[in-house]
Amino acid sequence: MKFRSILWSLIFGLVLSSCAIEVDQPTVQPSLPTSESIPTPVPSVEGAPQTKTVTKTQIPVTWSDLNLTGRLVYINGISVDNVFSLQIQVLDLATGEMTTIFDAPKYSWIYYVTVSPDNKQITMSYSPPPGENDVDQDLYTMPLDGSQPPQLLFTPPTKEDDYIEVEYSPDGKYVYFTHVNYHIPPEPGQIYPLYTIFRKALPDGEPEKIAEKAYWPRISPDSSQIAYVTVDLFKRGNKLFVADADGKNAHEVVITGPRLPDIKDAPIFSADGKSLMFSADVPVQSYKPNWLDRLMGVTVAKAHSNVPSDWWSIPVTGGEMTQLTNIQSMGLFASRSPDNQFYASYSLNGTFVMRPDGTQLTQLLPNPQSVPGTVCWIP
Repeated sequence: MKFRSILWSLIFGLVLSSCAIEVDQPTVQPSLPTSESIPTPVPSVEGAPQTKTVTKTQIPVTWSDLNLTGRLVYINGISVDNVFSLQIQVLDLATGEMTTIFDAPKYSWIYYVTVSPDNKQITMSYSPPPGENDVDQDLYTMPLDGSQPPQLLFTPPTKEDDYIEVEYSPDGKYVYFTHVNYHIPPEPGQIYPLYTIFRKALPDGEPEKIAEKAYWPRISPDSSQIAYVTVDLFKRGNKLFVADADGKNAHEVVITGPRLPDIKDAPIFSADGKSLMFSADVPVQSYKPNWLDRLMGVTVAKAHSNVPSDWWSIPVTGGEMTQLTNIQSMGLFASRSPDNQFYASYSLNGTFVMRPDGTQLTQLLPNPQSVPGTVCWIP
């Protein structure tokens, strides 16, 4: 994982891919802020203590006709003097004020960011620079105001254990996370590593297994259910599942009809908990790992970010799925607005918003470095 983090910083300066979002729905095309308009402090020197600074800038509110409120918390990639690094930023949707609350040190990596239900803490899947910590990619927490650097949420059993996704239950009682250990040798023919979803009662509970061979945990608004994706370790494709919050009474969300996608990712419950919105591949040529993926050790599950996808919805009881967008974007991840009127969607192409039915699709921010990540919409 450390080696892959170092490679990312070198390769991102040479290999950057970004595709324009093509939208069939009526769409507002704002004048997007460029990477030059975002503060770019000099990355820290490897091994040196990081200075905590919070920087702010202003961008035009080109989406004002949508009357959006609240803040988006998301991952941003920058390149300064051919050195690639990551930031965590907060965008005020009403004012356009953009705040950088964390500048990740050189050779570190952030994959997944979420915000605690009280909107005071950020929790992230974070791999610190080599030499700063004996662990690989684990769960760290820091204040939302950026006043303190990230601290380990809890110590993993071994340094080879990685935690790649993290979500809170809306009631604040549990934190859910996905565990994987890439150092376990795969069996012959195995194409997926063993992903396992756990939860931990806050503040000091013990990890409790929720689902095995599963990832992408998302909790229903009333905290009573969990949605996730399961895999067969030896076959391509995956399945949507819904279970009770403790993992019991799990059932597949069976898709029927003429369109049966092999890949389903990033599920999120609707506001009433009766349906799921999820990312699924569109009917194009299937993806094959390239030389860069093989060099980086990308697994099939991680390669899903490279598959052109759209947003779809389906009842939690199963049935035919409904296509919400026609964007063929990659690395999709969504967060519902506090008033339940919109979704924010992070992608390799940028961050956009849309209504729950896919209408009023509007891009807010670019993603010039095509960084995979997440977005969280908070008041």
